[in-house]
Amino acid sequence: MSTSTANVLREAPGHGFDSDVEFLAAYSQFFAVSRDLEATLETALAGIAQGVQVQTGGLYLLDPDATDLVCRAAIGPPGRRGHRASAEEGLLGRCLRRNALEIATVDTGPEAGSVLCAPLAADGRPFGVIQVSCERAAGFSTRDINLLQIMANSAALAVANARKAEELVLREVTEREILLAAEIQRSLLPPSGQSGLPIHGYNRPVRMVSGDFYDYFTLPDQRIPFALGDVSGKGINAALLMSKAASLFRCLGKRTDNPAQILSIINHEIHETSSRGMFVTMVAGTYDPAAGRLRFANAGHEPPLLRARDRSYRTFPAEAPPLGIIPEMEYWTHEIDLDGGEFYIFSDGLIEFHYGDQEELGVKGLIQMIESLADLPLGERLKAMLDDLDHEGWESRDDLTVLAIGDERGRGDD
Repeated sequence: MSTSTANVLREAPGHGFDSDVEFLAAYSQFFAVSRDLEATLETALAGIAQGVQVQTGGLYLLDPDATDLVCRAAIGPPGRRGHRASAEEGLLGRCLRRNALEIATVDTGPEAGSVLCAPLAADGRPFGVIQVSCERAAGFSTRDINLLQIMANSAALAVANARKAEELVLREVTEREILLAAEIQRSLLPPSGQSGLPIHGYNRPVRMVSGDFYDYFTLPDQRIPFALGDVSGKGINAALLMSKAASLFRCLGKRTDNPAQILSIINHEIHETSSRGMFVTMVAGTYDPAAGRLRFANAGHEPPLLRARDRSYRTFPAEAPPLGIIPEMEYWTHEIDLDGGEFYIFSDGLIEFHYGDQEELGVKGLIQMIESLADLPLGERLKAMLDDLDHEGWESRDDLTVLAIGDERGRGDD
């Protein structure tokens, strides 16, 4: 108990005040400003022990699983703090279940004597129990019982408020960490709509952080390694695995021009270190703008879409499972000539967009959007597509990421 609190609740005989009303007012004074849970627990129990004039007691709170009551504050013989009692059995359990005062006589053990329990409840839901015991032959008086009930109600409100304050602080810390994680993620992405390159990408998380990623960069010989991936799950764990996969790709993409080998190495690394059955779908490749040649490999990802010069379309389904599932997995490299066409890679978040209660956008809807905006340059076309999906009525269920590569040679011949 803090010094200020000790000064408020002081002096025998009794509780040192002219009346119980004065004592209860002093007891509530600390709770009016306290937001420290541990201090609140200690003060609640110390005040009750002084008011009811006992030397042994414990304040129990339900554990997160709601199976046990755990002693969080104690007075009297050492060793009680941390003691666990069933939330379903015994005097403590009965007090919690009934959400009502319980009194009993114990003949043996450290609690020998009269034992009085009062529930701690907020919004009608009990979340803890205060237990005190005395060895007085007369046991607890009616005044003791009434005083404990009043003080337990006051303590319950204070504990609930202190818990909410702690949760608010934790939430604020978590939100700051998520904002920082989102900022770091954005720094890993290449700039959207980068001028001078035939490749463009966008990423739009459905939450603050994303399990999707894309990347591309230019090698000294002007070839462009590229990748787009989608991590299973959501939240911080997915974002961390995304960052790892993206970092591995950037490192490997500078060392080898074999997309299948890149996926094989990333698969081995993710399988060794990922947890909770998480995996990554991914397309990785290299584009040579001078020759219009594109090489890529697909690990369990949505089939990329090739839009030919004549506006016909072709898809390339994955021939191997996602990364991180099978430790030793073979991937295959495909090679195509864009020949004035365009190559689209996207996460399922794009084609799973839906308008109200209607069906999902799907690949057919994506093709229709591409064709409706075909007169725009590739980068502007992607942006216009996403702007259309921002209109009222469209809803997203997942992160959205799209990457498009266009062969700009001979466009004047179209």
